[in-house]
Amino acid sequence: MLNKSASGVVVVRIACLTAALCLLSTSFVPHDLWAQGSDDLKRGVVKITAQDEGQQPKVGTGTLVRVDQNAAYIVTAAHVIEGDPKPIVTFFPNPQQPLVAQVVGIQGGDQHGLAALRVAGPIPDGVVALSLDLTTKVVGGEALTFIGFPRTMPPWTVSTGSLSGMNGPTLAFQALVEEGHSGGPLLLNGQVIGVVSDARGRLGYAVPASILAVALHGWRIEARASDSMAPPEKLDADSVPMVLIRSGRIPTKMVEVYIGGRAEEVQGPARSVYLADDLYVEKTLVTNARYRRFVETTGGTPPPDLMEDGASLGPDGPVEGVMWHDAVAYCRWVRKRLPTEDEWEKAARDTQGRILNNQVYEWTATTYQESRWSPSPPEDQTRKVLRGSLQALGIQNAVGDLDYQVRMYASAYEGAPARGFRCVEDIRKGQ
Repeated sequence: MLNKSASGVVVVRIACLTAALCLLSTSFVPHDLWAQGSDDLKRGVVKITAQDEGQQPKVGTGTLVRVDQNAAYIVTAAHVIEGDPKPIVTFFPNPQQPLVAQVVGIQGGDQHGLAALRVAGPIPDGVVALSLDLTTKVVGGEALTFIGFPRTMPPWTVSTGSLSGMNGPTLAFQALVEEGHSGGPLLLNGQVIGVVSDARGRLGYAVPASILAVALHGWRIEARASDSMAPPEKLDADSVPMVLIRSGRIPTKMVEVYIGGRAEEVQGPARSVYLADDLYVEKTLVTNARYRRFVETTGGTPPPDLMEDGASLGPDGPVEGVMWHDAVAYCRWVRKRLPTEDEWEKAARDTQGRILNNQVYEWTATTYQESRWSPSPPEDQTRKVLRGSLQALGIQNAVGDLDYQVRMYASAYEGAPARGFRCVEDIRKGQ
């Protein structure tokens, strides 16, 4: 049952290829790239010119993985800069101002070796670090984008291809790849899934972002995507759609909830909640099908309705009756977590309520306090905050604009109909 409460809620190594490769060559930009903005992605790609002693200059591509006020960090294929300790880097926002880079680390002599560069500031305005995708499971057939400096095309040319799959530790893709693409980003939905490293026959090859992340860690470089480059929406590893919630502050209200479905705003000092970090929130509540997979895999106990009427429940409908501890366990199983009530409310506010289900209210990770901003710890650690739309919470008479503002509580050991949950995912360093 819902409880009466007073609350405040915020609520490829491609060495000297002499001919273009292979199956697919198109100059148009896919729809998902237009959504991100091709010029936005170009701002995270650099031209690299290097010259080994006694050799002709080589042109390759670099991928920006971190941009600070006074330095930019770039990853490329090792063979692009091998033999030159001070390669020249050109940024998209200011192509007329080449800058000297320092080699921070290099895996020399490796066909798919990587290298990291540092360019000391001041860095041109508009330069960004791209987002590394460390979670997406590729299966083959995905439409890809890559940006680079092929000899026969203008600089920062955007090209497309299709993923073939894994070839040992590297990603194989079908595309028209030239020498100047080496070291550039292989992009899926606007995120870096690999760095182009080689081309053989009809295929290009790229080092996966997961291996790149390990190399960067070894070179003591912490990848950090620029805020503007995190995709506003994405699919998680299980193809669950998620939406980006930015850090920041939003106003909230004090609300009194009465038995019988009435709620009204309590006048008092202005209140707000603040999120320090960006995160992704699932667009929909955890479904019966998703929760059933969790139960079958872990041997957990399903809620009564899923156990007794599992065959009749729609697989895409929200799972109901899950206890708080089981919701926590599920989110941990999918490498996520329950949202705090501050995160829940900001997500509801920032998406203008589009994530809400008008039939089901939701568990949060927060332990209930009668006064939300009380500095003392909660007396009853088993009472957890429930959040939802007015309809889902059974509020039939709301005095004032209170949607997203109402909070309730229930025991962590009680499951109930019309009570579900969703998970959130912290943005990993490097994404």
